[in-house]
Amino acid sequence: MIDILHDSPVPIHEQIAEQIRVHVASGALKAGVRLPEYRALAQELLTNPQAVARAYGELEADGVLRPVAAGAMEVTTGAGMTCRLRLQDAARSRLRLAVAQALAAGLPESEVVQAFEQGLATARVQPISDDEALRAIKKPTHASRDRAPLGIQDVSRQGGP
Repeated sequence: MIDILHDSPVPIHEQIAEQIRVHVASGALKAGVRLPEYRALAQELLTNPQAVARAYGELEADGVLRPVAAGAMEVTTGAGMTCRLRLQDAARSRLRLAVAQALAAGLPESEVVQAFEQGLATARVQPISDDEALRAIKKPTHASRDRAPLGIQDVSRQGGP
């Protein structure tokens, strides 16, 4: 459901919060759905529990999540609209920034408009069903026995004599 990019310049708590917002906005996480307690989610994501707690805190402050029994969080009623509006604002900001960068780089306005229209045409796709969305975002789980222990020493030994 959530994929963390540890080498990203975007802080982990922001990655978590943003991905939860996207799932809520898309309807993949509906009102009333419970998310695991922050330590359990951190263990699943192999990340620091404080990053998950901070993401949950931001989402709670935005009215997207509310605490429930046993430290879990629940998606609130109206969270879908809240998340869509926030994502729309962020998309508008990124579009304005991209246009400003393109013009500052010397691209003619006609090329900027053409690139935008091509991107828009490419992005138009048929919406997927809720079931397809859930299958697409579900993170596969693997037993630890399925993973080969390749530490840095193991990898360096494989390439050597």
